[in-house]
Amino acid sequence: MGGIDPDNPPDWIRRMIESAAGAQGQHFHVEVRKAERDGGAGIMALGAGTFAAPLPDDWLLHPGPPYTGRIRVKEGYDIHYRIDSYEDAEAATGGPALLRYVSESEFKDEVKTPTDILNDFLIAIPGHEPAGRDIVWKCIDPFGGTHVRELELRCPLITDELVEHRMSIARAIGEWLGLGRFAPELTALDRAAHSASLERVNFQNTILMRVPRGWKVEDMSTADEERKHYAVNHPQDRETIWVTSQLVSLPEYDDVRVPRAAMAQIVDKVWRGMKSDTSKGWLSCRREELDEGDILIVTSNEEEEQGETLRRITWTRYAVRDDFMIIAPIHLVTAVQYLDEPEQVEREAAMDREVRNAIFLRPRN
Repeated sequence: MGGIDPDNPPDWIRRMIESAAGAQGQHFHVEVRKAERDGGAGIMALGAGTFAAPLPDDWLLHPGPPYTGRIRVKEGYDIHYRIDSYEDAEAATGGPALLRYVSESEFKDEVKTPTDILNDFLIAIPGHEPAGRDIVWKCIDPFGGTHVRELELRCPLITDELVEHRMSIARAIGEWLGLGRFAPELTALDRAAHSASLERVNFQNTILMRVPRGWKVEDMSTADEERKHYAVNHPQDRETIWVTSQLVSLPEYDDVRVPRAAMAQIVDKVWRGMKSDTSKGWLSCRREELDEGDILIVTSNEEEEQGETLRRITWTRYAVRDDFMIIAPIHLVTAVQYLDEPEQVEREAAMDREVRNAIFLRPRN
């Protein structure tokens, strides 16, 4: 699931544009540049549309691995950003637990109570021996009683000129940051947020999916494989989650409906082949349409491996992301003796949810 549709930004983005234009006396194009892609002027949307702010024409956005990057402002210095979301009901209510999201040393003398966090964004400007240190801006957004969003910006003071002008830099970026807004509804990043029991894993900058904490993630690829093959193993080897992805380059297009229609034809062919293949002994087989035009096929079957009977559930998700079609088979393989245990039933339901909530991205490299 992605962020914001550049051709049809939501109402809260439009209201932000109007507010920003009024505050700065200028016009902002109704155009969204996502942090997951190269960008320029318009509105920048970070964290799959979790936070958005105007991006002036002479600023440049340089995305890095999800969800980090840097912004080069017209004066020639860089602002590094990081955004994330956490499923944390205790902190999201605005109580003392919220303080754990401001653990940086720069704020240890400034933040004492949750009120210090909730009033506005935080800013720390180095005073004593500032060279080599960072100006830090931080926004914490407790949302919906369930999530805490976190946005952090840093400006490394790496030159004497930056040190000299650190106060004006802090003020200018603070004023710009005040024009931004967090999304008023759950976003794709929120649905894939870290939690006490689940952690989001970056599978080759293509699939961001939550898996159980404490499970071991291993790269099982061979040296000649271009796309990696991951195993996420249960601590007691009861079951394994397998994750991989295939990329198919797409020709240039003006309307995303064109590659999505081509993808649907590919899935139609796969689906017909699966329905006619009786050798697999499918226990179940279904196909669904997801958001953003993605298509999901879910199958289950039993198989033998080294004399052990296993049950395999496979979620194969097809997605168009910019100039690539992504095909991602994700498997949950479980020894048959554990299938009727309550924990296993819950695990399968959780896996079904996490595959649907996984964030699919065009890989940067």
